Amino acid sequence: MSQVSYLLSNVSFMENFTPVADSVFTSFEIDQSYLPVAENEDERFRELRKVLIRRIEELIEKDLEKLKWILYRIDVSEKKVHEALTTNAQLHYPEVLADLIIERQIEKAESRKKFSDGSPSDWSFDV
Repeated sequence: MSQVSYLLSNVSFMENFTPVADSVFTSFEIDQSYLPVAENEDERFRELRKVLIRRIEELIEKDLEKLKWILYRIDVSEKKVHEALTTNAQLHYPEVLADLIIERQIEKAESRKKFSDGSPSDWSFDV
């Protein structure tokens, strides 16, 4: 099963699409208007992935340090990146990164949901 198929079959991803998409758009400074209107969840995911892949390609070409910084900031495991790139050598590097980024954002959304008590979270720590 490919990474894309796995993500599409992942119920958790489909439940968390909006927070995952919002996080990707924010982290990668992507205007949400670039995501075309989609008829179903499959199509929405594929379009999000395409937009993310294009942004990663752009960052590889123009600002590799920024891409590294974003990956660090959103906590994509270096070990997973290395493993994915060596086991999926036939895939395009930005595709592998996009899938790892989406997977990590799903994990974070699940964690927030799991540890949330249902009340709005305020992480400002202002006294």
